[in-house]
Amino acid sequence: MAERPEAYRKTVLPGGIRVVTEALAHVRSVAVGIWVETGSRVEPVERGGISHLIEHLVFKGTENRSAEEIARAIDSVGGQLDAFTAKEHTCFYVSVLDEHLELATDLLADVLLRSRFAADDIEREKAVVFQEMKMVEDTPDDLVHDLFAERVWPGHPLGRPILGRREVVEALDRPTILGHFREEYTPGRVVVAVAGHAEHERVVDCFARRFEDFSRGTAPPHPMEAPTLQPGIHMHSRPLEQVQVVMGFPGVSDTAPERYALYLLNDIVGGSMSSRLFQEVRERQGLVYSVHSGTQQYRDTGILYFYAGTDPANFGKVLKAFVREVRALKKDGVTAEELRRAKDHLKGNLLLSLESSSSRMNRLAKQELRFGAFHSIENMLEEIDAVPPEAVEALIHRVLDEEQMALVTLGPVDKRNLPREMAA
Repeated sequence: MAERPEAYRKTVLPGGIRVVTEALAHVRSVAVGIWVETGSRVEPVERGGISHLIEHLVFKGTENRSAEEIARAIDSVGGQLDAFTAKEHTCFYVSVLDEHLELATDLLADVLLRSRFAADDIEREKAVVFQEMKMVEDTPDDLVHDLFAERVWPGHPLGRPILGRREVVEALDRPTILGHFREEYTPGRVVVAVAGHAEHERVVDCFARRFEDFSRGTAPPHPMEAPTLQPGIHMHSRPLEQVQVVMGFPGVSDTAPERYALYLLNDIVGGSMSSRLFQEVRERQGLVYSVHSGTQQYRDTGILYFYAGTDPANFGKVLKAFVREVRALKKDGVTAEELRRAKDHLKGNLLLSLESSSSRMNRLAKQELRFGAFHSIENMLEEIDAVPPEAVEALIHRVLDEEQMALVTLGPVDKRNLPREMAA
């Protein structure tokens, strides 16, 4: 299912909004996303959580539709309307059948341009966000990642939770919310990404008509200061059935030339069922149900992490297994067979993602936000194949530095439960 080069198109509207599309003749669906280059990373401390609150509020009613009418409009055509806030961007998206492209465009333009931000809606939605915060607090395998970010990037916006702190969100008033919305949601920071059964010219026309009056001047680039990972061991005691464990190391940014080598290293360590951590910690030793590695990548920094949830009695054994795999990788590297399997796994996942118009829309937007360009699947497959063993080897020695290791745990353990290798 290879892409034809002409399937990708890009147009910049007069106000500065970038429109990128990928035409897919073989599907009936169309995924439409409006991506804004703003998120929790750009929030001042006194506005922490405001980006996420705004993401909620735009669906609470516009000059043209109530919140219920917005929901009915998308439900009546069997579509999906949703949004999410990340640390460096915010996305609002719709998935519908191709015949409902006009409705999708109209709904997204309506919520982005004509939201009411009514005072009573703001207070109600704060209450919803507080429930979301409590849900995270009651979900230890989510909470441990927030605690990890807070400990490894203390004092930096990347270390703060996307949802914000209750007392800060509680204090946000309508003028502050409206001011932040108008400052951040400017045409130059907006990318429209559309993938599916839709012609580029029609998409451009749909958005050009609806956004012709959207002009808020040119916003300056966000000032960005790269964080420095703070190593150390941080243990949060809580009466849980399991201990949640995250061990992290400095990674690379999501535009770094070494990113493909990192994807492969992550896959080998814990990114699949045949990975070292899964096979050793779950299959051979039976210490966990859930274990994996992963990457967090931003425009100027990143992390490679290992995660597991285990019984307190197995806590030390899991940590020993993590440390053993780190040292084995540094001593012996990866085998040719492991590298081949990892390449095949990554390429297979990429090719399977072609089946989804939503996945393609996400890929379009992220590439435009990061590179201002489109990288075809063929190009990405070539990049994966081209990674030599020595590139992965170099990354192992650069990234898996025990002096830079950060460990965060959540559960009924303390430093007395650490294995001897880590109890210094």
